[in-house]
Amino acid sequence: MMKFIDEVLTGFRKGFNRNATWEWFVVMVVGLMVRTDDLGVTSVVRGLALAPSLYIPMLNFFRSTAWPIENLMSIWWRLLINHAPLMREGEAVVLAGDGMKQAKEGRKIPGTKKLHQESENSSKAEYIWGHLFGGVGVVATAGAKNFCIPLALLLQDGVKAIFG
Repeated sequence: MMKFIDEVLTGFRKGFNRNATWEWFVVMVVGLMVRTDDLGVTSVVRGLALAPSLYIPMLNFFRSTAWPIENLMSIWWRLLINHAPLMREGEAVVLAGDGMKQAKEGRKIPGTKKLHQESENSSKAEYIWGHLFGGVGVVATAGAKNFCIPLALLLQDGVKAIFG
């Protein structure tokens, strides 16, 4: 298993402009794999028993321009094609997609906008303030079970208007 993880992580090396950034990527991925809770970067610090002083550098990793997300997504897709047992219909792989609305309390959070609720539950408000996410994944098969491996999860609405 460790050899496979090393092979996959090494496959991402060419997606980073700097070696130090790639090394932070490896730390983050391994930290996300071994953490015991889901409290973000704090979980990684705890899971790897790192010094608390590394918290800010780890946050800076996510803001870095040394790794274009498009490059990493392309590498991820190629790794999936080469290693995952993808479900196929003829020559085409099977994709699954979905969207979700995440309500936010603050209206000044970047990317929030007024979203219509399609719920038929009359106790829910007709409109909420929040983010609209869209995701797509590829369906893989293992024996008799199928599962979805994520390809991308992106904020669908709101941020472009702010940065425009």
